[in-house]
Amino acid sequence: MDHIQPSFYITTPIYYVNARPHLGTAYATMLADVMARFKRASGADVKFLTGMDEHGEKVSEAAIAHGVTPQRWCDCMEPAFRDMWAALEISNDDFIRTTEQRHVRGVQKLLQILRDRGFIYKDAYDGWYCVPDETYFTETQVRHHQEALSADGACECDPAAPMCPDCDRPLQRIEEESWFFKLSEFQQPLLDLYEAHPEFIQPETRRNEVISFVRGGLKDLSISRSTFDWGVPLPFDPEHVAYVWVDALINYLTAVGYGRGGDEEAAELAYRWPAQMHVVGKDIIRFHCVIWPALLMAAGLPLPERVFVHGFLTVRNEQTGGAEKMSKSRGNAISPEEVIELLGVDAYRYYFMGDVAHGTDAPISWGRMRQVYNADLANSWGNLVSRALSMSAKYFAGGSPARPQDFEAPSALKDACEGIYERYASHMEEVEYGRALGEVLAVVSAANRYIEDTAPWALATDPARAAELSHVIWSLLEVIRIAAALYDPFMPAISAEVRRRLSLPTGSTADLARDCIWGGFAGGTPVEKGTALFPRLDDETR
Repeated sequence: MDHIQPSFYITTPIYYVNARPHLGTAYATMLADVMARFKRASGADVKFLTGMDEHGEKVSEAAIAHGVTPQRWCDCMEPAFRDMWAALEISNDDFIRTTEQRHVRGVQKLLQILRDRGFIYKDAYDGWYCVPDETYFTETQVRHHQEALSADGACECDPAAPMCPDCDRPLQRIEEESWFFKLSEFQQPLLDLYEAHPEFIQPETRRNEVISFVRGGLKDLSISRSTFDWGVPLPFDPEHVAYVWVDALINYLTAVGYGRGGDEEAAELAYRWPAQMHVVGKDIIRFHCVIWPALLMAAGLPLPERVFVHGFLTVRNEQTGGAEKMSKSRGNAISPEEVIELLGVDAYRYYFMGDVAHGTDAPISWGRMRQVYNADLANSWGNLVSRALSMSAKYFAGGSPARPQDFEAPSALKDACEGIYERYASHMEEVEYGRALGEVLAVVSAANRYIEDTAPWALATDPARAAELSHVIWSLLEVIRIAAALYDPFMPAISAEVRRRLSLPTGSTADLARDCIWGGFAGGTPVEKGTALFPRLDDETR
C-alpha cells in the first residue's frame, strides 16, 4: 500500500516498571505528545510510541520484594502507565512492552546479526555495576567520581565501595562471563556522525557533552548477564540474557515491525524507519547517543534523525528561591495527581510545556504554577473566550455574526495573525514550546486590547454602527478560532470545548497552516458562553 502522507515517528523512553509514573516520566511523555499532535496537525502520518521496560535485575528485585513473579509484577504495573497517559491526554499510537513476543523476536534478530557480522564476542567481565540504573561504569569513571566527591567534602570515599557517578548509590563489583559488543570500534564513526549531522543531538550543550565523552575513548560493552534469567535469551547462547539497556533500545525497531519477517516487516520498516525523533532525559543520553547509533551502524541500519535531550525537573524553594532536587526524603516531591488536582489536565500540560525550559534542568513551584495559570489562562485566554462569546450571544441573538464581506481589509487583529503559523511552527520544530505559546498569547492579548479599544458595548447602542459591531465581534471569534487550533497540541480538551462553543467541528485539525489563514470562520451559527474555562486560583490554593 502506498503512503500518501509523510511518516513522522516519535518515541519516548520506555519506562521502568519498578515504580509508578512520576512527574519526570509524565514530563517526557508530554514533550513527545505535543510534538506528535503538532505533526499530525501539520499533515504527517504520526506514529507515537511509548511503553514499559520490563526486564533486568531491578525489575526482578522489585517483583521479589512484592512477593510475585516478574511477569506478574509487570502486568500489575501496566494499568498505572496506561491510565496516567490517558488522564494526561497522551495520544500515543502504540504501547510496547519488552516482554511481548514482537519485541523478543526483534531483539534476538538484531543480536544474531551483530554476532554474524563479527561485532559480538565472549569474554569475562570484571567491573562496577549500578543495579538501580542498570549501568556499567569503567574504573576511570568511578575514580573520577570518587575524587570529585572527596574534593567537595561529600563523603570519605572508600575505594573498595565506590558510589555510582549517576545516582550516588553504592556500586556492585560484578565478575561474570559475558558477551561483549565491540563499541570501541565505533569511536571515530560516531564522531564523524556528530560532525556531519549536528542536529542528531539537541540541544547543543548535550551534543558537546556526548562528543567530549566519546573523544575520551570507548570500551567494549558487556551486553549479556548470566547471574539471573529475567530477560531476552541470546539466540546463540540461551544461558545468557540480553543486557537490559540493549534489550530496551531495540524497542524502537520492534515497534515498527523489525523481527516480524517477510514483506510486512520490510514495508513497515521502509515507511517508518528511521525514527524522526527520540525524546530522552539527560540521564540516558549515552545509551541513546552513543550505544544506540553504534548498534545500528554495526547492524547496517539507518540512524534516527534526532535525539532531543531534556533536563531534570527541580523544585524551586519558595523561601530561598533556590532550586532543589525533587525527592521524597526532602519532602518536596510533587506527583502528577497533585498537579492535576490544582490546575486541571490542560493547564498542567500548558505549564510544563510552556513555562519549563526543555533543554536544561528547570525549577518548578506551586507559586509559579498559579502565576502562569492566572496570567496566561484565566486572565488572558479564558477571559477572551468568555467576553467575546458572551457579547456575540448577547448582540446576535445567541449566535455569531456572519463573516463580513470586507474581512480581508487590514485591521489590528488581522495584522496580528499575519504569519502566525510560520512563527509558531518554526518554534515548534526546535522544541521551543514556550516561544510557540508566546506567539499565541501575543495574539490573544491583542484581542483583549482590541475589545477595550473598540468598546463593542458602545457600538451595540448605536444602530447606525451595526456593521462595525458585526465586524468587531466576528474578528474576535476568528482570533479565538485560530488560537484554539494553535493551542490544541498543548490543551486538546480545552480547544475542543472552545470549538464546540463556536459550533465548529471539535476534532483536531489535520491542516494547521490552512486553519491559521484569516477568514476561516463563516459565522452565522449558535455560540455558547459556557462556564469559565479557567476559574482563577487564589494564593491559598495548593
